[in-house]
Amino acid sequence: MRQELNAGTELKISDLSRLTGVPVSTLRVWGERGLLTPRVTPAGYRIYNQDHVKQAADIKRLRTLQGLSIAAIKAALPDNDASAYPKPATSGKEADAIAPSSVGARLRTLRQARKLTIREVANQTGIPQSTLASIERTSLGVQIPEAKTLASFYGVTLTSLMATPLTEDNKEVISASEGGQVLPTLGKGLRIEQLATGRDMMDCQRWFIEPGVNSHGAYSHDGEEFVYVLFGEFKITIEETRVHHLRQGESIYFKSNWKHSWSNPGQTTTVLIWVNTPPSF
Repeated sequence: MRQELNAGTELKISDLSRLTGVPVSTLRVWGERGLLTPRVTPAGYRIYNQDHVKQAADIKRLRTLQGLSIAAIKAALPDNDASAYPKPATSGKEADAIAPSSVGARLRTLRQARKLTIREVANQTGIPQSTLASIERTSLGVQIPEAKTLASFYGVTLTSLMATPLTEDNKEVISASEGGQVLPTLGKGLRIEQLATGRDMMDCQRWFIEPGVNSHGAYSHDGEEFVYVLFGEFKITIEETRVHHLRQGESIYFKSNWKHSWSNPGQTTTVLIWVNTPPSF
């Protein structure tokens, strides 16, 4: 699954590099060879958007996995005329409607409420300034360990940072068959649906993890967790030494303060029900 953006999200070349794993120098070459067509500002800056993320990923796949030449890739890819891409919304009511709901905007609000600079947050969390600035600006590219670090630093849970409240006090909650609220992307190939969350009881989610996707490191928090594998395979490592390879119909329960990392070692998308209690994810 690709990263999800608003059509109006503007990406710098450094953002595109971080999201796709393609070096900036290579992206520049692709632009010069006509494989990528960013919008260029009067000052000469390249501006990219959602379509460029997918396009760069496609080019990378064709280059690394199939070994195609640039000329062959140009012939294989659909027309990449910049006019086909949506124009960014950077001002006015449309931009105002996008900003408040984004993870980046929430992180920026939390940082500004503490009167901290990005450099100060970087020094205290160990997350590079460039990464923090890009996340606040685009709401993209944050991995779970980084997101947990930032949520803990600001004294909130990751779920509250990403999702709107779904559970009212003294009222039952029913999740529709088509799925729950989709949380902002925490890495390529990972989709999380918020089914229900309560202030004191449980945080219930459905995860879709594509083959080869992993947690990019271990993390921990307060509480207890239960994971049930609906489909596929799931590998979870507890405290760096206890490794469990679960398959369809199997489950695991563990303490959340044990450092845990995970991956999908299979060849198909893994689907999980993941419950945290209390809501501390």
